[in-house]
Amino acid sequence: MSNVVTMPKPKRTRKPRKSVRGSGSLFKRGSIYWFSLSWKGNRIQRSLKTDDRETALIKMSEAVAAIRSGEMPKVFDPILVQTMFDMWMIRVETNCKKATQEDYRRRWKKHLKPTFGSLFATQVNRDLVENYLNRRMKAGAGLVSRNRELRILMMLFKFNRSKIPADHYSEFPKLQSEKAHVRRGRMSKTDYDTLCSRLNDPSRFWLKVFLVMTFKFGFRKSELMNAKVGYFNPVASTFTLPAFTTKNNMERVVDIVPNGEIFKMLTTLTQGRSPDAALLTRDDKPVKDFRTEWKNQTAGMKGGSGKNGSITIHDLRRSAITNMNEKGIDATKAGTHLTPDVFARYIVRNLNERRAIAKIVEDN
Repeated sequence: MSNVVTMPKPKRTRKPRKSVRGSGSLFKRGSIYWFSLSWKGNRIQRSLKTDDRETALIKMSEAVAAIRSGEMPKVFDPILVQTMFDMWMIRVETNCKKATQEDYRRRWKKHLKPTFGSLFATQVNRDLVENYLNRRMKAGAGLVSRNRELRILMMLFKFNRSKIPADHYSEFPKLQSEKAHVRRGRMSKTDYDTLCSRLNDPSRFWLKVFLVMTFKFGFRKSELMNAKVGYFNPVASTFTLPAFTTKNNMERVVDIVPNGEIFKMLTTLTQGRSPDAALLTRDDKPVKDFRTEWKNQTAGMKGGSGKNGSITIHDLRRSAITNMNEKGIDATKAGTHLTPDVFARYIVRNLNERRAIAKIVEDN
């Protein structure tokens, strides 16, 4: 029997590596380049924050060199969303008004905390946020409320961004436009005259001043409620709101007609009082809340944005802006808003006014 000679199998040749071991590998997430590196038993991944390949290669080379020389990348510790909120609120307390702080805390405690408070930041994603907004909508929350709650989430994540790995940072849905959800309602000139007559009682003089200034100049409720006697300058005939008291953080100077109706009312209200005293007082105490008084005094008046068409305090602002517009005063002159777009959203015309405009348009 002849011996069978078995030929040795040819050795397999390894394909040459495309990269040198330990130099990192480049990959993309979306349009952005990232690099990956195995170093001393650890898998390191980091965004290069560029969509240009040549730039990414240069950045990867620098990052790998830093890691190999002993500069390890940042290690992220798990952080709860509740902790992020607490840290963000420290900044809010420093920079925001008290009413804003209270609004953030109330929305967080009542709505956001039950869903997000016990989660780690890396567990929050777009689907979770969209499901939350959908539940809030079904529970009857309006668009404005949902937008404000979403904005709180976005702000606290942005503030804590350095504590969250880039590849786990949540992508949030966009805020929806609120243009179609503007309230409509204003006080008519007839109701204004009626209310002025009801407030002739000296004990309600403070409310009459509030009514006249808001109906004429479109002040916000909080601006006058927190105003000081010193804001009125009888020599210059001006009423000045400091920047820290306004919503847009810009000083607003309102010129008052010398010896006019409002000038005389403010003179009577402020004469002999300390500049630091509250402008509006009731029984020698600063006015804090007058919703019940307002409801009683405006009883029977309709055309507002309140329940069953009742007149709300904010309707006075729409009344002022509509009246300014009718007199040819635009946003740049009114001083109530920074942009013509928002100013225009406060203009409210009744049926007779709209028909009068239609007649002007149709007349030859």
